[in-house]
This record gives sequence, structure tokens and C-alpha cells, in this order.
Amino acid sequence: MKKIFLSILFFAFIGGLTAQSKSEIAVLAKVQQLNNAVFVTKDSVVMEKLVSEKLTYGHSSGVVESKASMIRHASSNKNTYVDIKVTEGSITIEKKTAIVRHIFSATQTVDGKVSPLKLIILQVWQKEKGKWKLLARQAVKFDVGN
Repeated sequence: MKKIFLSILFFAFIGGLTAQSKSEIAVLAKVQQLNNAVFVTKDSVVMEKLVSEKLTYGHSSGVVESKASMIRHASSNKNTYVDIKVTEGSITIEKKTAIVRHIFSATQTVDGKVSPLKLIILQVWQKEKGKWKLLARQAVKFDVGN
């Protein structure tokens, strides 16, 4: 059920963008796959395929991780996320580089405590050997009161 819901939100996210090229749609599919792997399934195999060896993965806490660290922590993360939404997206593609911005929101459960999560996320994707890979990601907290 969660996968279906994420897919619906993903297509709503795509639908909100203008001038959708095949490259834009391909990158947005990767964004959705990565969000699903990190926040829902915790699938390290999928993460491994989607991120660059040179990955720099920035969290809203200020922590920045490498590929190995990000995959290890994301796949073993005991936090749960429901009501996941990706909104207000934009994408810019220049040759083999894509810049994706969006707002990620969910209800998270951390150590039994339920709270809202709302992040502004910037991702940089780069085409490597014909495949889009996440090169960099930075999240910042969005004031949930807004």
C-alpha cells in the first residue's frame, strides 16, 4: 500500500512540473525510487544502484555522509515514516547534470515519539555510464508551523 501511495504522490509531483522531457521524467523516477528505498523499504541494494561513489549526503542536522555511511545508516534506520508527500518540485537539467528541489513531508516515529517532518531538499543527479546517480543531497528543516 505504501508503494502505491508513494507512486501516486510521485506522479502528482511530476504533473506539477512544466516542460517534462524524457530526461526529467527519468530523473524524477530515480528521486521516487530513492525516497522509497530510504524512507519506506530501507533497501540497501536499491540505494547502492542509485547513488554515486562520490556521494555527499547532507542531513538537516548538518551531518554529511559518504555513500557507504549513508547506505549503512538509511538501511538500518529504525524510524518509520508514513503520510509521505513530495511537493513543490522543480527540476533543471543541463547536459549530464540534474538539479532537483522539492519539499518532503511525512509523519515520523522516532523512539516511539510521533512528530511531523518537513524538509526542503536539494539533490544533484549526474549521468554516469548512461544512468542517473545521486551525486549530492542537502536537506534543511522547513518550519512546520508555516
